[in-house]
Amino acid sequence: MYKYLPPERIDILQNNLICFNNPLNFNDPFEFNTSFKLNNFESTLHDSLITTDLFKELPADILNSIELLPKETVSKIIEEATKEILSFYELAKPNIIKTTESLMQKFNSSLIRMTRILSLSDNPTNILMWGHYAQSHSGFVIELDTNHPFFSQRRSHKDEFGFLRRVVYQKEYPSLDPLLSENTESHFLIKSSDWEYENEWRMLLPQSSSDKTININGKEYDLYKIPSSSIKSIIFGCNASENFRKDVFKLIRSRNDYSHVIFMQAIKSNTKFEIELNML
Repeated sequence: MYKYLPPERIDILQNNLICFNNPLNFNDPFEFNTSFKLNNFESTLHDSLITTDLFKELPADILNSIELLPKETVSKIIEEATKEILSFYELAKPNIIKTTESLMQKFNSSLIRMTRILSLSDNPTNILMWGHYAQSHSGFVIELDTNHPFFSQRRSHKDEFGFLRRVVYQKEYPSLDPLLSENTESHFLIKSSDWEYENEWRMLLPQSSSDKTININGKEYDLYKIPSSSIKSIIFGCNASENFRKDVFKLIRSRNDYSHVIFMQAIKSNTKFEIELNML
């Protein structure tokens, strides 16, 4: 996987700290907008009211009295009581739905506040990515080893944090179903189809596990320690300055923990609108 970066992010290599961004800082205002799928919730609530044991919580003396009644009478009581419950439910349903939506929105906001995201691409030669995220091709790309334990921090198969997943591109907002806990993180992995060229993968970590938080122009950014051994190569942009390349070479070659890192240079193809990579 690859991380496109401007020249000043040489500090990632210097400090072994990489930013998992706050969702509130993302450049796409459409991200993390979510619709709430309440059809299943409504039908489940309705069905549960119908199947509720109306006598379960009644005192023993009342239950004993009911058992003495004819079955037809008991059935009639249950039928009438169920009608009353459903009638009350229909009156209360708008408020129930409104309250549920409000709670889901608060839950979503809390989830966003506590989650940080590392965005990577599986393509190191994307012209647009070099232009947008590597300061007009003057920056660099870090190649990361996705087999490294850094990308396998998941504690169980239910854990949504600590591993890479491909972003899904679609036209519709993701929807959250309050009855399905397994889709609570899905909106962190869904973007508009317009961004499909990025070939993005994401890794989520909790904000609480960050190693450092910095504030830049009123925005908070959380930094996480990244092992030198997880960095495989450095790719210089086709417009990277000679001084910048020298600075990176000097830094990498001065540290034993980076002795395995290789260098590549992005160059413009002579015949096509493409970027080619040459070993250095």
